[in-house]
Amino acid sequence: MKLPDRLFRLSRLTATLGLAAALSACASMPHKTAPVISTVPNPAVTTANPPEAPSAHQADTLLAEGHDLEAAKAYIQAAAAVQGQAQLHYLLKAAQASLQGNKSQVAVLLADEVLRLQQGDNTLRGEALWVRAQGLMDQGQTPRAKGNLEELLTIASTPQNVRAKAMGTLATLYTQEGHELTALNFLIERDSLLSGPAISKNHQRIHALLDSVSSARIQNWQGRSGNPLVQEWLAIALISRHNPDPEQRKAAINAWMAAHPGHPPINFSSHDELNVADTSQQPGGEICALLPSTGPYAELSQAISAGMETAAQLQAGPAVKLLQSTGNPSFTAVLFERGVREGCKIFVGPWLPQDINAVAGVRKPSEPPVIALGTDAGVQQPGLYVFSLSRDVAARQIADQGYGAGYRQVYVLYPQDSSGAAIQADFIQTWKKLGGNVAGVATYLPGHSLNGQAQQLLSGTSASHAFVFLVANADNAEAAVTAIRAINSSIPIFSPALLHGAALPADATDLSGIASVDMPWIVQPATTRPRAAALLHSTLPNASATQWRMAAFGLDAYALAESILAKKLRQPIEGATGTLHFGKAGRIVRDMDWMKIENGAIVPLSGIPKTGS
Repeated sequence: MKLPDRLFRLSRLTATLGLAAALSACASMPHKTAPVISTVPNPAVTTANPPEAPSAHQADTLLAEGHDLEAAKAYIQAAAAVQGQAQLHYLLKAAQASLQGNKSQVAVLLADEVLRLQQGDNTLRGEALWVRAQGLMDQGQTPRAKGNLEELLTIASTPQNVRAKAMGTLATLYTQEGHELTALNFLIERDSLLSGPAISKNHQRIHALLDSVSSARIQNWQGRSGNPLVQEWLAIALISRHNPDPEQRKAAINAWMAAHPGHPPINFSSHDELNVADTSQQPGGEICALLPSTGPYAELSQAISAGMETAAQLQAGPAVKLLQSTGNPSFTAVLFERGVREGCKIFVGPWLPQDINAVAGVRKPSEPPVIALGTDAGVQQPGLYVFSLSRDVAARQIADQGYGAGYRQVYVLYPQDSSGAAIQADFIQTWKKLGGNVAGVATYLPGHSLNGQAQQLLSGTSASHAFVFLVANADNAEAAVTAIRAINSSIPIFSPALLHGAALPADATDLSGIASVDMPWIVQPATTRPRAAALLHSTLPNASATQWRMAAFGLDAYALAESILAKKLRQPIEGATGTLHFGKAGRIVRDMDWMKIENGAIVPLSGIPKTGS
């Protein structure tokens, strides 16, 4: 194919030079070198080897070094220096580089030029459509982008990986528009283009889409789709909803497959619920841990169960049986009922609010007691205990003991995040109920200077019976203490569970004077359950700071379970997380240890610092 020699003359030459000038202005600005991660297919391979323009090699080097916009400028210059197919080749590379340099408008203009000038080269057209679609999406022009992607799928030479990406993108766009069935078709069709972990991720997207719609809509889709693979996914989705127990579900799926031999077999094992460990054949135990096994809770549940198993080993008590839930409340309820049938005498867990509600909904008064590990969303029933793992316990303890020690006025400083907001809300609610006065409240952004917030908070004269309630961890407490001390050098600073790990940072001298409540496991690790700590270090050799805390909750949960089974509810338990008491309505009260920071070291305290001390 020979393109006309007038390719970049007259108006088109002017447009190209204009683009080059715009990119030159951008490229002259400093850019951070970054590795190139291209989302576009490789450049078209042509049968002829066109002569390389002098600036093309420079453009390749710039692109490899991460200077995307400078590379785009050089590719445009290379395109202006040659003719024919090579010009389109360099224009397309300039479009790709512009896209990587976040100049989507320029990328679209260059891709438009390639599409206008190419004559019957479907490979080149497909590559230009892919760049153009991405540029349009970056500009929010999704309807136009969708048309480009759908045309791209009609081109036989479109590489398999690009075809899969286009289908995934179309599925996202159609889902956003409320056309979930069309999106489902794209996701299921792209399955055959994927391999390895990508298939599992695609299955997760399919399950998530199906989980987001009602059973009635799925039944409606069964009558609208003629694709046997789609029909099979729809049937399995309905079977899963009607059979939350994995054993029953597996039997129902096998029965459906036997009744529909014409449907091609597909792999459904990527769904979390089908990956749950079968606990029915595990050795029995009187104490059953009903804990989430997926998502961010998996490693934390592992630490809790390790703590429980360590306690069982040290005390030669009942064995621990692990029942792994998935975050599906229906399945959690099924696991509870199965545990009752298999001889569980008491349950530690559930943890998540929806799972607690689900278990409370099926549990009979005569069935084994349950120690829930999180907020119970207002559920109360005989035999249901609540052992909170949250820092709200520390917040309420500071309020109770602060008021009891004679403090009457408080200044609250907390971070602008959901956790900080929840902790300060628990504190203020308890403090006001006791009759305490809130003199001021201020928020801060972690990692930023707190001078302005501290000045605003402590602008007036504080009373002798006032303190600062500071929500912080060891990473940002230093800045907070420094800012507070610059304004008021003597006001007490109390913090709930200052440490997220088991130790202070290497240099904690600027934290001197701050007092905190935390679990004995953290405040006095050498004397709090040393044998358990030694065993857990071997069981969890690479435990994170959070896992190490959760292991302490596992030790105490086991002790609570034994006390409940022995009906010893009046005796306090000196636990790893604090002194535990059985309170009203099944609440387990946890009193933690006080500590202060002196010269960068933890100093245990017998109680809250007194006013004026």
